[in-house]
Amino acid sequence: MKVLIVDDELFARRTLERILSDDAEIIEAKDCYDAYTMYEVFHPDVVITDIMMKGGIGGDWLIDKLLQLDEHAKIIVCSGRQKTDLLKYKLMGAKYCIQKPIKYQELWDCIDAVI
Repeated sequence: MKVLIVDDELFARRTLERILSDDAEIIEAKDCYDAYTMYEVFHPDVVITDIMMKGGIGGDWLIDKLLQLDEHAKIIVCSGRQKTDLLKYKLMGAKYCIQKPIKYQELWDCIDAVI
C-alpha cells in the first residue's frame, strides 16, 4: 500500500510515517503543489492531508484538485481543527476526517475502511 502524507510540519509527517511505515510505502509532501504532482506520479492508494498549511494553499484546494484528477481518490483529512469544521471536508469528498493529535487505532481504522 502506498500512502501520500501531506503536511507542512516535519514533526507531523514523521509521526504519521512512524505509525504507517511497517505496513506502507510512504511518500511525503510538504505542500499541496508537491502533493498534487506526487499523486500524478506515484498514484498512492491513500492520501492523508492536513488542511492548514503555510504558503496560502491548503488541504481544501488539494481535495478539490485530486478529486478532479481522480474521482476515486481516497483522502483522509488529519487536522487540528474542530470536528464541526471538519465536516466541510467530508462534504467536499474526503473519506474520513481525524482530529490531531493522531490516535494510532483511529488512523488505522480509517485506512482499513478506505482500502
